[in-house]
Amino acid sequence: MQICKSLLMTPTLPIALAGLMCTTAFAQQPWDGTIVQYGEMHEAIGQHQDQGRVRLSDLVKQPHFFAVAALEGLAGEITILDDKVIISGVGSDGKLTPIEDTDGTRQATMLVGAYVPSWTRHTVPSHVSTQGFDQFIADAASAAGVNTDKPFLFRMQGEFTDVSLHVINGACPIHARMQKINLPKEERPFESDIKKVTGTLVGVYAKDAVGKLTHPATSTHVHLIYEDETTGELLTGHIEKVGLSEGAILMLPN
Repeated sequence: MQICKSLLMTPTLPIALAGLMCTTAFAQQPWDGTIVQYGEMHEAIGQHQDQGRVRLSDLVKQPHFFAVAALEGLAGEITILDDKVIISGVGSDGKLTPIEDTDGTRQATMLVGAYVPSWTRHTVPSHVSTQGFDQFIADAASAAGVNTDKPFLFRMQGEFTDVSLHVINGACPIHARMQKINLPKEERPFESDIKKVTGTLVGVYAKDAVGKLTHPATSTHVHLIYEDETTGELLTGHIEKVGLSEGAILMLPN
């Protein structure tokens, strides 16, 4: 595995989001195994070293970038889906609000991603529980020839069940619960439990990477992209747990 922090900059390819399903030109060249990483969880969350480390607009100058990240200052969640940057924060009313990057200056304090030009598609044969999610990803990837001893990106499209997600707002709720910290009002995250939702998952599978790429007790770091039912805006959040409906599509690096 290579960790890439110096990136070639080439023009961005267009992307269309239709019904939250990513319409992508499936290039022929394979993924080279390179993971792009800036910062680590224990730094940004545990040590509050949450300064900006990489400008998002720089990363998406090269085509086919996918990533999960936290906004500088732990001020929101970032998901990048084939160069499309989606950022959600918490408004003063406690509700989710999209954050724009119109001037290209937004930065991530912690990010993991990859440039993946082509993917293989795998249909979920039956319902996968929240407890079985990580193992399903590992088993499917192994069967597809992906080396699960090294971190890799994955994405999913379809219906997801029993979803718990949060959006950070200056502090991580998972870390706060583990440390028994009562967060002040101005740092309280957005948290939601959703029985069923149609959308897109972007995530990284990373074995034995707790504190670096993943939270404790999991081998995945996953974000959900979904559409606000009222406004139609795209929102994103960090997944704490998620189940999979039969027929969902898992996409693994080719």
